[in-house]
Amino acid sequence: METTPPQDRVSPRLQGIREHLERARFFVALAREQKRAEAAYRLRLAAVYSCRAIADLMMEAAEKQEVKALSDPDPKVNRKKLEDDISKRFHYYALLEHIRIHDFHRFGIAPPDPAFRKVMLGGPVKLTAQKGMVAMRITSKGVEVVTSGSSKATMQRPLLNEDGAFFDNQLSKYVALEEIVDTFLSKAPDAISEFEKRMA
Repeated sequence: METTPPQDRVSPRLQGIREHLERARFFVALAREQKRAEAAYRLRLAAVYSCRAIADLMMEAAEKQEVKALSDPDPKVNRKKLEDDISKRFHYYALLEHIRIHDFHRFGIAPPDPAFRKVMLGGPVKLTAQKGMVAMRITSKGVEVVTSGSSKATMQRPLLNEDGAFFDNQLSKYVALEEIVDTFLSKAPDAISEFEKRMA
């Protein structure tokens, strides 16, 4: 029989991770009850923040040497090692990070409007033409870059949004926000349990 340690003996960071899991589930449950599509979308965007917070708190624990077997003197090395591991456990790990960054720091993400089609690429994107040309276009398979000579396109955490769905580079397709959040949350409990075993 599995027992849970008393609250006063549980790491505050682990408590925070569990809280964000419950908060994300709460937002998703509210989203399912909404009659208005834009309200449901906004609640799922709110859930994105807590999904991402779960991963961020785990990496913070690695930086603070609270994770067994991660004891490099450089906290950034510990963080990177843990990120390499958890990014494989959490579905849509990178995409959730990009959604949160673009929504919070770069331009904000509005719910889709059924009255018109909207495609948006968030950057920053830097095009550098050197002895040739560089061009970009958005396709059903994502962003296509064409270069010649020494020209290049540099993108920093790009986010491609088409009518409220986001392009996932690993799957090479657009994914609805509902699927992104639901899939992440379906895997989160197992990933959190595994992480708990690694806490120092």
